[in-house]
Amino acid sequence: MDYTWILVADRMRARIVVKPNAVPANGRSWEELEPLIYSEAGSPEHVPGADKSGHVLDHKLSGHQAMRTSTSPKEEAAERFAKTVARVLDKARMNHLYESLILVAEPRFLGTLHANLSPQTAKKVIDKIPKDLAARPYKELTEDLRALLRPHG
Repeated sequence: MDYTWILVADRMRARIVVKPNAVPANGRSWEELEPLIYSEAGSPEHVPGADKSGHVLDHKLSGHQAMRTSTSPKEEAAERFAKTVARVLDKARMNHLYESLILVAEPRFLGTLHANLSPQTAKKVIDKIPKDLAARPYKELTEDLRALLRPHG
């Protein structure tokens, strides 16, 4: 059976809701997989390479050449989390666990996430929705997703 994976994410958590592309014989429709939680995303003290002011130093340069980047610790953490989520989606694609992929994420994270997908996984994306629904309880989340995805079934 073909499945669509709906990734619902923000900068600290990613949830995958599996939707069959046809009504299954057992009558079950949507299911949520184990969520991914990124504990490092919350605090600059936990970001490797951050100084006390929260800036990240470029360690490729030494001495006086070291420069502060314009990327905040939270943005660095979000980038790392996006890469982790992209690897999970890539492995699932290679194992044929989904036919198509829908990304639902807070607007700023959606672009970061999509940019980190492999070209093969990006080809599976059939929709991108800039909505922050990752913290919603499951029942409300599935109701919101059904309303948002009505054109997709």
